[in-house]
Amino acid sequence: MKRRNFLKSTLTLGGVAAASAGLASAANSGLKALPQEAQGDAFCAAIDPLESLAKLGEIQAKSSDQIGHSYWGIQAGAFDEQTLEKAKAIGVHWTRVLAGWASVEREKGQFDWSRLDTAIDALLRFSITPFVTLTNGNAIYTGIGRYDDPKLAAIYGDSPAPPVEPEAVAAWLVFVSAAIDRYKDRIQYWEIWNEPNHRKYWGAPPNAEDYGNLVRVTVERIRSLHPDAKIIAGSTAGIRPDFTDEFLSRCDPKMIDIVSFHNYGNRPEERVYRMTEFRRVLDKHNPRLEVWQGECGIASQSRTTGYRATGPWGLTIQAKWLLRQSFVDTYYCGATLSNYFKLFSDGELDPEPIERELSDLDKVFGARERNGSRMHARGVNEKCILFAKDSSPKPAYFAYQNLCAVMDSRYKKDESEFQFRIKDPGSFFGIGEHEDAFPSVPLLATFRSTDAVLLAFWLPWIPQETIAEFATVSLDVRSEFNDPVLLDLLAGNVYVLEDFQSSGGKSRFGSLPLADYPLLISERSEVVLLPT
Repeated sequence: MKRRNFLKSTLTLGGVAAASAGLASAANSGLKALPQEAQGDAFCAAIDPLESLAKLGEIQAKSSDQIGHSYWGIQAGAFDEQTLEKAKAIGVHWTRVLAGWASVEREKGQFDWSRLDTAIDALLRFSITPFVTLTNGNAIYTGIGRYDDPKLAAIYGDSPAPPVEPEAVAAWLVFVSAAIDRYKDRIQYWEIWNEPNHRKYWGAPPNAEDYGNLVRVTVERIRSLHPDAKIIAGSTAGIRPDFTDEFLSRCDPKMIDIVSFHNYGNRPEERVYRMTEFRRVLDKHNPRLEVWQGECGIASQSRTTGYRATGPWGLTIQAKWLLRQSFVDTYYCGATLSNYFKLFSDGELDPEPIERELSDLDKVFGARERNGSRMHARGVNEKCILFAKDSSPKPAYFAYQNLCAVMDSRYKKDESEFQFRIKDPGSFFGIGEHEDAFPSVPLLATFRSTDAVLLAFWLPWIPQETIAEFATVSLDVRSEFNDPVLLDLLAGNVYVLEDFQSSGGKSRFGSLPLADYPLLISERSEVVLLPT
């Protein structure tokens, strides 16, 4: 990025309580908007942050059966009609389904596919493409793996050990064969294991060689039964170049199509720093390997099962984070799928933490997040984007719905030269002429289809529930537009952009709002608006 010049602007955007952003899209899907009592004071006090711009209309949502192939997926969390209808209304193309060995084969040689049949049949009926993760040990063949550390054992519990011995591997391959034979006419994408580098999910101390050996024999079995299958490996907790290098060295990477990762964190942009080495490892073994982000989300409040981050938390923060993850994955990480975790959690609030030994400081300050360790094994997973109480949508639901409606996989990553100039920092104090430190440098993700260009731009600060004043910037970019419009995916609104020039393959936008979540610039002809 070229050096930026600090220019003061007379344009000042109005204050914003963005928590209500996205609620305007409720009508798009026929879903009931959040009840007023669930919205909180921030919702009541909401002000349109872009009120100074001329509004053209609102984005028309599209359901999954109205959208072709896309980058966007969601882990459903449930497969009942009501939940899947809401998944379809988002417009996602993908979802992940876990096929746990022990849940299918409870007695040796006896397979119960009923739950998996129900899930796969329902997803296909709702026009959502499943990728199936074959995973988990089975205690009747592998025994139980237990943590040596009693504190971790209390947090995570026991897990079936992985199939590493010959008899257990043979039994695993019988399970794999049965799954492929049963579903190969309906399922094309198969993933091998869930987070094998995590002690809880591998069922033993992680061992990349053991996992690589399991991948090798599993891939061979899948290919023998389903030659045109798309096979996904890795599925690592975090982006782990060393673990990936080791396991790929134990199998034939040319027989794998995709390597996936899960990378939780407060800021999605931080995962980018590991991608260079990760991509170098993949290119070393097979340059044709695709990358998928197969599972990741952020909680809307701190009391959650699973990973909870370190805050701040909030409904709007979750929505902003989801949008930022989507563009970080597809642009900066080069992923061809970005899968949000998750849509629905049906738990009940558990009043008791599972951290068994609170320190004196914990008793005063509250138990802090410890390297991703869980605090609650029971309760609600607040990473879901439907409220557990009544399945009503959170703001993140509508943000994702708007994204799916305006960007499918016709748009491909297209690196373009660009230059931002900060005209007014607004509430983002400290961004300006001489700033060159993450996270105070605006980011731009450029995508191009055969017909149009799409830009997403944002400031990668830790997202906030409310921002008093957006920044104002100018943007020069080596991309040409005919009739550009500004899209706010949180509110689902489309605005006129008047201060722009475009010719000779370049465009200049004189005054753009800059927020802590992606705003988009699109050709007006590419956006379908709700009828007025």
